[in-house]
Amino acid sequence: MKITKSRLAATIFYIIFGSVFVFLGFWQIERGAEKDQIVSNFEEAQMKQPLPISNNSKKWDRVYVNGALDKSKTIFIDNTIYKGALGYKVVAPLILDMDEIILVDFGWTKQPERRGDVKTVEISSNQNISVTGVLEQPELGLVLSDELFSSSWPKISQSKSIDALQELFDEKIYPFILLSDFRKDSDLTYIKPVVTNMPPVKHYGYAGQWFAMFIALTIMYIYFLRKSTNE
Repeated sequence: MKITKSRLAATIFYIIFGSVFVFLGFWQIERGAEKDQIVSNFEEAQMKQPLPISNNSKKWDRVYVNGALDKSKTIFIDNTIYKGALGYKVVAPLILDMDEIILVDFGWTKQPERRGDVKTVEISSNQNISVTGVLEQPELGLVLSDELFSSSWPKISQSKSIDALQELFDEKIYPFILLSDFRKDSDLTYIKPVVTNMPPVKHYGYAGQWFAMFIALTIMYIYFLRKSTNE
């Protein structure tokens, strides 16, 4: 079979892009398997009895804490969407022993009609409370404003990152945010924790798309070779 320039170019094109499609397909499968494991570990942890928080506590551990709630330092985390509605996650500090605080995410509230306003919310009817939930460690994420925080308390924050929120407090902040379980003494909406930014099934779906593209490329390549042979 005579190797023409067009055949050579087509073969090189097929090898390069075919390899990329297959690599991306298997990569998405690996990512899906990793997310499956994360979700499995999270669900397993949630079935256990909560433990008192400690220096050995890890992300997504189920724990409980006792402390004094400081409602005057409430933080409204901006750009939080729930069931299609824009709102805030409501975070407030719980003062622990030795002047250390942990920030607690008590739930979600709908944003008032005028953006940038906050409304009075009932976090808890008591000051000294016990909170049970899971630990998360949010990243800085996308900041949609030049100002990270509003000027006065209660604060509106563009980020839920511990590193960012530490700027608002003189006390040392515990390196996790506690996502509170549903509370009867609060008028905030409980939102189930999301442990992955993309569910495993989406990764498997993307893997299928990459493999489908490889199959389509293979069919086109074979068709081109047969057509060029007959010419």
